[in-house]
Parts: sequence; C-alpha cells; structure tokens
Amino acid sequence: MSSPPATSQPPAPPERRKRELLGVTGLIVMVVAILAFTALAIGIELASNRGKVFKATVTVLGPVEGTQNQVRLLFRVANTGNRTGRPDKCEAILYNATGERVGVGAVSLKEPIPPGGTHEEPGIGTAAEPPINGTVTCRALDPG
Repeated sequence: MSSPPATSQPPAPPERRKRELLGVTGLIVMVVAILAFTALAIGIELASNRGKVFKATVTVLGPVEGTQNQVRLLFRVANTGNRTGRPDKCEAILYNATGERVGVGAVSLKEPIPPGGTHEEPGIGTAAEPPINGTVTCRALDPG
C-alpha cells in the first residue's frame, strides 16, 4: 500500500498590515490637526477684518409713547477704517444721571458703510428708569 503523495503547499507569507495610528499617537495627531485648523481659521478671520474699524455713539431721544420702560435711541456708527463694511450688531448700555446702568438697546445694521462714512440707525431700548446717555459696542460677525 502506498500512501498518496503529500501535496503540502509552502506557508503563505504573512500579510503586511497597514500602518495604523492607534492609541496615544492617534490622539496626539488628531489634537494637533484640530489646533492647526483652528489657528488657520482665526488667521483668515483676522485678515478679512483688517481695515475695518467702527466707532459708535448712542443718543437717547426720549420715551416711547404709551410704554413704561422703552426709550427711543439713535445710533451713529462711523467707519474709521480703510475698507467698506458694517458691524452686524451694535449694543448700547444706557446710564442715568448718576452713572448707574439702567438699560440696554441694540440695532442690527444692514447697509455697508464706506470708509470715513457715518450711518444713523434708530432703535428702541429698554430702561428701568429714564437714561440720559450710553456707551456702544459694535461687533462684526461677517467674514467679508
């Protein structure tokens, strides 16, 4: 009796695994990528807002008829920069004669202001007692 010939095949070479970033190394790579992207986005935002500087004042015009705590306001926004643009929102803090904060008001601007130009925007504020003046902070949210 003869045994059948053994047909043994040579062992296949081990498959080469793709290099994977696992564990702490992968986490570090992801954090660095996120920080780099954030820094780039901030740089782009700062570059796009260069040359846009807005100064604003608020004038209290008087109470709104028929209301207890609303006042009419007039915001004057000046573009002191060298590029046309607009702030998205101007917010005022209103003060009484003794300098105490008594109210707030805000307007949203739609029209761009040319360099050196001024825009007047009426608004309504809310105050606990009659204000006489206020301070304004404008912020631009648009990248262009």
